[in-house]
Amino acid sequence: MGPSDRPELLGRVFISDFDSRPARAFVLAGIGLFGLAGFASLAFLRTIPLVPLLCMVALVFHFAPALWPRKSAINLTADGFRLDGLGLIPWEAIGTVTYHERQINQNANARVIALLEIELIATFNLAIVRPDTNPPWRRWQARNWRKVGDSHLTILLSGLTDSPRDIRQAFEVFLGYPITGPRGLIA
Repeated sequence: MGPSDRPELLGRVFISDFDSRPARAFVLAGIGLFGLAGFASLAFLRTIPLVPLLCMVALVFHFAPALWPRKSAINLTADGFRLDGLGLIPWEAIGTVTYHERQINQNANARVIALLEIELIATFNLAIVRPDTNPPWRRWQARNWRKVGDSHLTILLSGLTDSPRDIRQAFEVFLGYPITGPRGLIA
């Protein structure tokens, strides 16, 4: 019995978008740094700052989906879950799900990132029922998921508008069972 067989979930949807604040701060810092390098090359070398300008364009291009989201990053429905740039994966294709929290460094006040690891029962080619059709350049842009091998998916929950705990709970509601991993560490 999958989530699509549970009548209490019909019509229910959970959507989480990219949080543009961290991406915006990173891009603005990069533009400032490359802008200074451009001004320095203009002032001291008297050359056109082509490399810093290209670096600024590449930075904005890479983070464009997080800066100006067109689609939701994660969309949970009774049919399955959809990731921006990947497509719809039905709940029945999920084998195991684990939740991980990792600190960026050893500092006690370091930022914690939350990951959801999903092992599919089939390969991606079989598991994705409605793949997203994206332009070819989309694979060089930022996304919150990564394929590992033929059937393993890692989803970064930090950097979305909802807290990692809320996203985890939404996955548990749609899956119908608890996800293994630490609980309640992120506020």
